[in-house]
Amino acid sequence: MNTLSSSNLSDLQIVFDLAAGVLASSGVKCLLIGGFAVNYYGYTRNTLDVDWMIAAEQRDVVRAVMQREGFTNSAVHANVMFFQRPGSNWRVDFLEADAGTVTQLLSRVQSVAVHGVTVNVPALKDLIAMKLFSLAQNPALRMGKDLPDIVHLSVLNGLDLTRDIHPLAIRYASETVFKMVSDQIEALQA
Repeated sequence: MNTLSSSNLSDLQIVFDLAAGVLASSGVKCLLIGGFAVNYYGYTRNTLDVDWMIAAEQRDVVRAVMQREGFTNSAVHANVMFFQRPGSNWRVDFLEADAGTVTQLLSRVQSVAVHGVTVNVPALKDLIAMKLFSLAQNPALRMGKDLPDIVHLSVLNGLDLTRDIHPLAIRYASETVFKMVSDQIEALQA
């Protein structure tokens, strides 16, 4: 049975209530990533989805809760599930990571209020590490979003290229990706 009624809640409010309430009470720890997390750290960009990270072991619970709450299952892939409510323009994505990684990320989160509920956003360097990793995995697809996110988050938050970004790039991406980021930061600051 659907516990969140769309008659008195906006589509986005339903998504955030679901993550902070229904999923949390089902034992699922969600980490807000993607555009909303980027916006939290001061770089405003539009997004058409709400991205969450979960432990892969919680996949079945998330799928059952989302379907019970009226979200149709748009697609399931090896490491990600996509959901959408009928009539809503907002897609909800759940990216999966191993439980150890999620536990580490959760130990450094920022708890923030979004749409009136408290959700967890990754620490800034963790968010940048995720974006570096994503950019390295599929540069053609991720160049338009992740590269500007990394560049603007770094500049707006006063991160140092050598001290802060280079070690993350080497660990989660490559020297080539670091060079792209470095070039873009230098161009932005010129």
